[in-house]
Amino acid sequence: MLASQAAQKTLEPPQKLTKIEMRYWESIITSRALDSWTPIDQQRAVKLAKLYVEIDDYEKELATQARRWVKTDTGTMKMHPLHYVIEDLYKREIQMCRSLQIHSRATNGESRDQVKTNQLYQDARTAINDDDGLIARVLN
Repeated sequence: MLASQAAQKTLEPPQKLTKIEMRYWESIITSRALDSWTPIDQQRAVKLAKLYVEIDDYEKELATQARRWVKTDTGTMKMHPLHYVIEDLYKREIQMCRSLQIHSRATNGESRDQVKTNQLYQDARTAINDDDGLIARVLN
């Protein structure tokens, strides 16, 4: 029963986020049990949400730059610099996910303690989302 109550609660970000950042915040926060988020974890989750938006922006910019390769002043071809920027941002994203223990290994395997908690939470959340409105809910 505790897992179903926890799955009904939401966690507000510690600072104001844009609508797009909020979408990422919700995905990040719901990836593990809400009561496991410390204040510093929440701050990191905000930074990760902002990082995802930054990655999206650079990928959109790159999509408008039709060329993957650019010619330098000396005439040699090299990869467009935005590819390197995006690659670095993805490396930061991976590091932040590891720090927050929301990477695949932590949420799906080998981090046995976290896996059970996350699974109970996800099962309760799925049951709530699939219910017919007859289940009593906790109001925030």
